[in-house]
Amino acid sequence: MLKNKYIYLLIITVLFLTLLTNPAAAQDDSLNIAIPGRAQTLDPAYLQRVLSDWPVMNSIFNGLVKYEPGTFEVVPDLAEEWEISEDNTEITFQLKEGIEFHKGYGEFTAQDVKFSFERIIAEDANSPEAQSFINLERVEVIDQYTVKLILTEPMGSLFTSTLPFNAGLIVSKKAVEEMGREEFASNPIGTGPYIFEEWDVNNNITLQKNDNYFEKEAEYGEIVFMPMSDPTSQELALQSGEIDIGQLTLDNFDQISQMEEFEAEIYPDLAIQYVAFNTSKEPLNNKKLREALRYIINPEEILIGAFAGKAERAYSILLEDMTGYWQAPAFKLEDVGEDYVWNLLAEAGYPEGEGLELEYVTDANEERRLIGALIQDQLSRFNIDLNIEALEVGPKIDRWQDGSYDITYTRFTNTVDPGYNFQWNLSEQIGKWNLFHWSNEEYDRLWQQAETTLDSDQRAENYEKMQKLMNDDSIGVWVTHGVKTPAWTTEVEPVFSPDGVILPWLITSSDK
Repeated sequence: MLKNKYIYLLIITVLFLTLLTNPAAAQDDSLNIAIPGRAQTLDPAYLQRVLSDWPVMNSIFNGLVKYEPGTFEVVPDLAEEWEISEDNTEITFQLKEGIEFHKGYGEFTAQDVKFSFERIIAEDANSPEAQSFINLERVEVIDQYTVKLILTEPMGSLFTSTLPFNAGLIVSKKAVEEMGREEFASNPIGTGPYIFEEWDVNNNITLQKNDNYFEKEAEYGEIVFMPMSDPTSQELALQSGEIDIGQLTLDNFDQISQMEEFEAEIYPDLAIQYVAFNTSKEPLNNKKLREALRYIINPEEILIGAFAGKAERAYSILLEDMTGYWQAPAFKLEDVGEDYVWNLLAEAGYPEGEGLELEYVTDANEERRLIGALIQDQLSRFNIDLNIEALEVGPKIDRWQDGSYDITYTRFTNTVDPGYNFQWNLSEQIGKWNLFHWSNEEYDRLWQQAETTLDSDQRAENYEKMQKLMNDDSIGVWVTHGVKTPAWTTEVEPVFSPDGVILPWLITSSDK
């Protein structure tokens, strides 16, 4: 017995000394990825911050379909195949068999599909994703592995953005019903390549590899998502070895990307970054004032000051090659002259800008603070005071949704389908994600019509009209679609979507 104790102690000592002499050995199977802030939820029906929530969700859950990695081509995921009726209102999916939910929650079946989609459109759900299923009437279970989506009218964006994105992810019916919505949001159960392990006090989220995944097994045994809201902090963490993958600031991109131990890329972003005016409350319920601000706020100065001149100006919510693109006027101050703007201010009731104070709500990170300071300086040239309030994500979203601000700046993730991108400005989204707090019945009608046709020309015409309505009401200023600047150590080989979103389960080690 004593001899066995000595052997045990000897083994422990050897292992301890091995870790001391090679500390990286204990971490060889773990991957640290920075995300730009604390994740808000891990429930796909309530996604709030795409850049923080989506990489985690996308590692835990699957949808019926997905984007082929590295492309925006839609391919099967949990579905084996599907059939669409002649009138495009019934889609029957044949599901893959034998796929298990994490942590013993049983086999994935048609009941889970029905539950996942119908919980989003339920009247009491208050899901921000309900618009994504605007034409979904019900989900019919044919048998254990066959499910039918029944639509009131065709949905042009069903396969291009709804099903491959977060609204289309499938949750465990049993898990949600057992835990309740609140607990499930921080203890998710999916079928994906990684299993949720922990959400710690530092807001790090740890996932463990799913050894029973139905597709190719992930290489890394553990992934830790670490919130870092400032890109500068991600750069420092990357250089210190704290993280394996992060984002670079545009100022330092050239310098760090040329270092031997790192690799980096610049990806075009699908998103839109913009200044939003709260049109529902004084003083910006005054259209003349909004028109004046649109000339005063200068996107080019913002791009030089906050994006190192590496991002291009946006003239639309859409990228130029997307269906329905319409280029808004530039609204350059030099084209109309300062007197024109002074007159607009006077007509709005603020001659010489006197007495005009505006509240600006933004994120508490370096880039957004800088953008706020640039806008503040631009407005000050017309004697307008801008009070900047930099908030953490939760309080900022609360302010957005209750409308207690005048101006904000944000980045909204887009998809390849315009319908998704325009839905957040619908009247129904006021109090959710309509940051303009703007309501226009014609805009709503045009969006609904575009969603119910598969005629691409009709959709394009509607989207152009919708952009003109937004422009006519001077609800904000498009600034840029931006870029993504991921960087990683040469020890890993990451995989990204075409717009630079990390696909964590496909990351491999460069020496394997």
